[in-house]
Amino acid sequence: MTNNTDIWLHVHANTKLLAAVSNADVSEVAQMQSLRKQWSVDEIAVASALLEARTRAQKKLLNADILLADSVGVQQATSSAIALHKAKRFNTNMQVFDFCCGIGADLQELPSNTIGVDVDPLRCFMAAHNTSKEVRCNDILHMTIASNALIHIDPARRSGTQRLHGLDAMQPSIDELRDIITSCAGGCIKVSPSVNAEDVEDFPVPYELEYIEENGRVLQCALWFGSLALHADNVTATSISMGISVSGVPDFPSFSKSIEGWILVPNPALERSGLHCNLAEELGAKELSPNLGLFCSEHTIDSAWFKQFEILASTSLRIEKVQKVLREYNCTQVEVKTRGKTIDPNEWQNKLSSNSTGDLLTIFALRLGKKRVAIITRRHV
Repeated sequence: MTNNTDIWLHVHANTKLLAAVSNADVSEVAQMQSLRKQWSVDEIAVASALLEARTRAQKKLLNADILLADSVGVQQATSSAIALHKAKRFNTNMQVFDFCCGIGADLQELPSNTIGVDVDPLRCFMAAHNTSKEVRCNDILHMTIASNALIHIDPARRSGTQRLHGLDAMQPSIDELRDIITSCAGGCIKVSPSVNAEDVEDFPVPYELEYIEENGRVLQCALWFGSLALHADNVTATSISMGISVSGVPDFPSFSKSIEGWILVPNPALERSGLHCNLAEELGAKELSPNLGLFCSEHTIDSAWFKQFEILASTSLRIEKVQKVLREYNCTQVEVKTRGKTIDPNEWQNKLSSNSTGDLLTIFALRLGKKRVAIITRRHV
């Protein structure tokens, strides 16, 4: 596909071409030949890429309908909701740079004086168009910035079709970014949610890891540093879905000796941060088994950070035993959850849900020490 920015801009403004490609199957020879009577192969390819990118962006970016991007750019972009959340820490009159800005998703929400920077001319063109902000085409490793500047960095984490997760696999890597990190006032590096605190123990300035959940998944980890590490030496869990955050130092849990009351399932960001043990302890809940991430409470709790399930019964993890309990509750409508691949939840759910009668019950299939148990519960709404 062409990197010619004139063609991208022309196609972006050509509503007739976009409508024609939208209604055609470009893999069909006859339809492609019909389109070729009016437009070039490059124009058709860009139109197809642009339409695919906008479709991918519908539930992710606020400007999806007018976006100038390809699907790879959208896939790598921060969602508008997460970008807006991060931008709140950059509420300042100091100079802000968005390094490796891509198509401009973070740049769009950062302060108006933010300058985007990327090494790819096409990405710079797209970011400038999408945000109406200044964008420079430079190698960030060869830039000089003021000591009071703030920076946001989104290093590449892909190699061909593979997604890379380690800090050393980032492009540029943490070591390559060291001079930038130590010479500016502070900032944020977008890293993989798989990064742990021990991975950045040698970070050259005070830092904070923030794990961010949106729509039930931990989609991003923000490595805040310098003046923007508002909770230095702590980790933070943020739920975009609920609009809440919590910070602290992960603690060790207490363990439950019985299975009764309520099962508490932590928000994914809370669990990823390790702070689920802290909050559970405050609520009087105890973990069912070491490193399981599920807790047991004698009573319901008042916390949005946990989903709650009332325990109705527990039995050994044998499907005939579970079926017997379900018959007692006149229920054949279940969802099955597990941890540590104890069972195949889809297989069990298909076997147990022969039809849909009774209330929906949730079965937790777990390994607790040497025991394999099934806990039958009702979700608390």
